[in-house]
Amino acid sequence: MNKERAFYKAVSRSIQSLNTPAELKAKLEGIIRLAARASHCAVSLLLIDAAGQKLSHNISFGLPQFYIHKGVLSAADSIGETVNIQTTAITDVQNDHRIQFPQMALKAGFSSILGSPIIYREKVIGSIRFYCKDFYEFSQQDITFAENMARIISLAFCTLPTTTAPVDNTASMPASNLKTAQNITFAHQSETEFARLLDFYNIEWIYEPRSFPLDWEGELVTEMFTPDFYLPGLDMYIELTTLKQSLVTTKNHKLKMLRELYPDIKISLLYKNDYARLLSKYGCGPLAQTRAHGIDRVLYTAGDIAERVASLARQISDDYPDNRPILIGVQRGFICFMADLIRQIAIPLDIDFMTLSYYSGSNASMVRITKDMDLEVAGRDVLLVEDIVDTGITLNYLLNHLRSKNPASLKVCTLLDRKVRRLIDINIDYVGFELPDEFVVGYGLDYHEEYRNLPFIGIPGIKQNP
Repeated sequence: MNKERAFYKAVSRSIQSLNTPAELKAKLEGIIRLAARASHCAVSLLLIDAAGQKLSHNISFGLPQFYIHKGVLSAADSIGETVNIQTTAITDVQNDHRIQFPQMALKAGFSSILGSPIIYREKVIGSIRFYCKDFYEFSQQDITFAENMARIISLAFCTLPTTTAPVDNTASMPASNLKTAQNITFAHQSETEFARLLDFYNIEWIYEPRSFPLDWEGELVTEMFTPDFYLPGLDMYIELTTLKQSLVTTKNHKLKMLRELYPDIKISLLYKNDYARLLSKYGCGPLAQTRAHGIDRVLYTAGDIAERVASLARQISDDYPDNRPILIGVQRGFICFMADLIRQIAIPLDIDFMTLSYYSGSNASMVRITKDMDLEVAGRDVLLVEDIVDTGITLNYLLNHLRSKNPASLKVCTLLDRKVRRLIDINIDYVGFELPDEFVVGYGLDYHEEYRNLPFIGIPGIKQNP
């Protein structure tokens, strides 16, 4: 079969697949497979992050796993078709500065690469790339075929419903469509649940995008480590473990080696208990089935709290001597703290409130602000008041929402800061207490809606339900 006929057949069959009832992922897999067979090249569909800065392999045919796991690509430094919004052909990958990982391409045996951007509603959402083993001068026929397959992939997205809210205020692609397109088989249920939690809070993630070499024998890599998730918006890797902390010696050793060999890489490890506590915060997972039974220990007395709140109030009053800040609370745990705080702040201020929907498991779709602020915050000094900050996931969402309203300044005041559980690095301007890795209740904090009215903060006794 000659090239022209092969290309025509691939395009025709790809268009036909758009009208089938198959899921988006299955359609995209078929399109990529047809493109690879017609071109006699390895082919990959890469998707771009919401910021338009990073590309990751999503569905591939003919690419070796080590090449897919070489790392997330920079849209600006890799080939450039997504930045320039035009099909780009590279004949010699070893001598072209637009190839981000030339040694990996050499190891995979690729000599030439052709990339064509995928455009959805006038915005680039990714690319289809062809990887050829021979040094090849791509003809206009090859370029036209790549562009046609890119258009068909775009049409595959366009055929889906578009009623879902977009990923953010600047993105055009519905979040549900991108999730549907992800070609992922999770290794463990905990990874599935964690991905749902990230989706709920609109945090972009990529599953196992990179393998880090840790040890070598000569030029042969003998040991590698592949973190479970990469969060491109935060430039951070997350590794989950379902084992007890005492049983993950090997994994801890690998993490130590990774941090020593790659000091610029940010990575966090969630142990089994960390992960269970994170889910229990949202009423999910095994710990959500337990009930509190009394208070085991008082951590901060009413007197401790009163003294610290007064100190925070003085500091805030000193920092806003000539301004009238807006203090914003997020219902409901903040209520005791904010009520005491505002009564001791010695400057004029305004207050407002917000309410969020919270993650509740597999039926959750996306976090929503169910009650937004009534006051106009543009050009004003805003102070977000929290009862407790731990992972930073919810706070990160709130700060992004508030920044979109263009305040003159934006700071955070929290009564409790549990840094040990932090996943997202966020600066906290005013901190009442540095909280140890303990679950606490009282002074507005609850457990299954109990204990909010306690005048102190304590550690509850937790018992498993029968």
